[in-house]
Amino acid sequence: MPDDKTPRTIRVWDLPTRLFHWTLVLLLIFQVVTGKMAGEWLRWHFWAGYAILTLLIFRIVWGIIGSTTARFSDFVRGPMAGVAHLKELLGPHAPKDVGHNPVGGWMVVALILALFVQAGSGLFTTDDILVDGPLVAKASEGWVKAMTSLHKLWINLLFLMVALHVAAALVYLVVKKQNLIAAMITGRKPWPFADTPKLRFVGSGVALSCLVAAAALVYLALRVAG
Repeated sequence: MPDDKTPRTIRVWDLPTRLFHWTLVLLLIFQVVTGKMAGEWLRWHFWAGYAILTLLIFRIVWGIIGSTTARFSDFVRGPMAGVAHLKELLGPHAPKDVGHNPVGGWMVVALILALFVQAGSGLFTTDDILVDGPLVAKASEGWVKAMTSLHKLWINLLFLMVALHVAAALVYLVVKKQNLIAAMITGRKPWPFADTPKLRFVGSGVALSCLVAAAALVYLALRVAG
C-alpha cells in the first residue's frame, strides 16, 4: 500500500499516442542513418518515409477524435496562454498541465507540419544514381532539384526543433522535477493537486482503424500519383 509520501499519479497518455511518439522517434533515427549511408539504403529510407507519412496522418485524425490529451483542442491555445505558462514555469510551483502545455502544444503542431514538409519533399527527391522518389517521374527537372535541395536542408530545421523539444523536457526534469519522458513511456504522471482532471480515453481499436485508414490513404495516393 502506498503511504502518504508516495506521490499520486494519474493516467495522462493513451497507448496509441505513446506508440506514435516512440515509433516516430525510431523512424526518424532510422531515416538519419539511412540517409547518411545512401546507396541501396535509400530504398529503405523511402519505405520508412511512407511509414512516417502514415503516422502523421494518423496523428492528425487522432488529434481530432482521440483521447482528451491527444486532441488538438486540448493543447492548442492562444498566445496569451503561452505567455501565462512561461510565467508559471519561472515560478516556484509545478505547472498544472495535464497533457501538453500551451507552448509544448504549439511545438507539437510545428513538428507535425515540419515533418510533413520533409516527408513530402522526399517523394520528389533523387540521388541521380540509384534511387528516385515515387513522384520524380511526374515532376519537372527544376521541381525535383528544388525538392531535393529542400529535403537536404530542411532536416537541419528538424534537428533544431527536436533539440528544443528535448531541452524543454530536460528543463522540466531538472527545474520542475517533472519527468515528461517517463510519462510518455508509462502513460502516467505525478499529480500533486487535490482535484483529479476528467479525461476521456478512446479505445485502441479505434486508433488501429485510424492507422489502417491512414496507411491505405498513403498507399492509394502513391499508386494514383505513380
